[in-house]
Amino acid sequence: MDPAQLDGDFRSSLEALDEAFFRMRAVRDTTGAIEDFYYEYCNPAALRVLGRSSDDVIGRRLIELYPAHKNNGLFDAYVQVIETGDPLRYEFQYDENGLTGEFEVFVCRFGDGYVLVGHDISERKRAERRTLILAEQLQAALTSRVAIEQAKGYVAASYGLDVETAFMALRRYARDNNRRIGEVAGSVVAGDIDLAGGW
Repeated sequence: MDPAQLDGDFRSSLEALDEAFFRMRAVRDTTGAIEDFYYEYCNPAALRVLGRSSDDVIGRRLIELYPAHKNNGLFDAYVQVIETGDPLRYEFQYDENGLTGEFEVFVCRFGDGYVLVGHDISERKRAERRTLILAEQLQAALTSRVAIEQAKGYVAASYGLDVETAFMALRRYARDNNRRIGEVAGSVVAGDIDLAGGW
């Protein structure tokens, strides 16, 4: 196959990717140390993530467009990838100059620079946080329910009541003292609250 055609096919493949693809080139100072990177190539998905056109990005420097990279550890991580050759997979939050969200990226050395493939995982992270909150709420409700059932049995046995009357006593105490019934139940079983005559 003609190398030019191969290059064209490869570029077309990158253009068709749903994943953001960046090719970055190192900018070195007079001592050879990396002081910045510039954008050599961004596929359409990458430009959508950045919210910029190709003319606004290609040839521009990373720190010029997104200076927070210098302070949040990302720039140093990219330098380490180039210096060690060890690839990096990383998740991070970012909010600067119109680039906002949570991202997952894979970075590897490419010549005197790196390529980065990544995508926006903001929605997945929001869903994970919602699931975690729901799980915590369900666990709290279950813990409270277990405590209430224990307290009902404890009160019924201690005062010779039926379970329904014991529950009414717990609920009345919680309401009259503006406390949660699960909290009252735990205190009753611990012996910190005496419900005698509360029915």
